Amino acid sequence: MAKPTAAGRALRAAADLVWPAHCAGCGLELAGPLCANCREELLGPVSRREAGAPRLVPADSGPAFPVWSSAWYADEVRRAIVAWKRQGRGELELEMRRAIARTAEAAVRVLAPVSLDIAVVPVPSRLVRRFSRPGGGTAELALAVAEALSGAGLKAGLADVLSRAAGSHEQAGRSLRQRAAGREGTTGVRRPPPAPCLLVDDVLTTGATLLDAERALGRAGCQTLGAVVLAVSPAGSRNTGRTPR
Repeated sequence: MAKPTAAGRALRAAADLVWPAHCAGCGLELAGPLCANCREELLGPVSRREAGAPRLVPADSGPAFPVWSSAWYADEVRRAIVAWKRQGRGELELEMRRAIARTAEAAVRVLAPVSLDIAVVPVPSRLVRRFSRPGGGTAELALAVAEALSGAGLKAGLADVLSRAAGSHEQAGRSLRQRAAGREGTTGVRRPPPAPCLLVDDVLTTGATLLDAERALGRAGCQTLGAVVLAVSPAGSRNTGRTPR
């Protein structure tokens, strides 16, 4: 069988934006962005998952920075998120918003006793990706989180107050040490948010990005209560992409 030409691949990709022909996670032929099995993986049990992020767990046994998620960044979930972030599968936006809103609702029981007022703060994407991505990225995820928290009785609002320094490094494919160094000191605060903050990001790996955002907000006099993310890289699987059993 002849291999598809570059023009053919481009035409198929363009058609998929309008009429998705395969699941973004497993590749199953269907008329929708995710099959039932891959959606179930994305909408897994919500729990705190910061333990595998070394930057968020203090060496002195102090309290870790809480991060809630419903999925591991591996296998089908990883492929679906990459398709949404990097491959133009904008129709996955609704799936990602639904997943992170569900995670936020599960975190309400912890957030509400601390503060009924919550500023939902998206972690900024690199500028080149922000303008190339068809969807809204972390800002859209944060809006879904704010709506979910408001629906659960909190006074939550989107606070898009963080900035990323120009020239900050892309993290994909870098080592743990390079990721940590590449994020340190790159996050700024354009204006202080009006309430204690809940950070929102797509994927947690080392925790360097969230830690840098939390420190920037702290320098601006703002309290950060934790973060919600779509998926977390499972400990021990960063080189294989497989979820530990």
